[in-house]
Amino acid sequence: MASGLPDYYRGVDIAYQALSQMIVRPKYGGATHKTDGIVVDASEKTILKWVTGKGMIYGGIIFLDHTASQKTGIIDFKVDGNLISSMNFESMEKYGVNVPQSYPIYLLKYDDTAFVYCVALSNGITFEENILLEYTESEGETPMVFFDIVYALI
Repeated sequence: MASGLPDYYRGVDIAYQALSQMIVRPKYGGATHKTDGIVVDASEKTILKWVTGKGMIYGGIIFLDHTASQKTGIIDFKVDGNLISSMNFESMEKYGVNVPQSYPIYLLKYDDTAFVYCVALSNGITFEENILLEYTESEGETPMVFFDIVYALI
């Protein structure tokens, strides 16, 4: 004979349940992939990508065409209005910011002879309001800056 409250009043008790597996993952929607190339004016700051909403970054890259030196070009990465990364390619190379997931933006390729510069965005960065990627041109050139980013919004 049963006694006590009915089962539907009982909270979930993981120790009591017979679960074959439990999967825990962030509650985000499907991935969104955006890619574009933007001509950046000489000595100007340019917005590359602005995403509004609540979500998470799955990863991404920012790279430049190989027509001019941009070793002191600065990539700013802001999350919810807070600047979390602002470094130029030369400093990333100098200080070894090239280990994946070691910093919000890390260096993938630095070749000052062939003018090849590429950085990656770390994955798993969450945001509550927005993310913003900006590029500041400081060499007096007008380079083409490309980005490829994958993110999800709730």
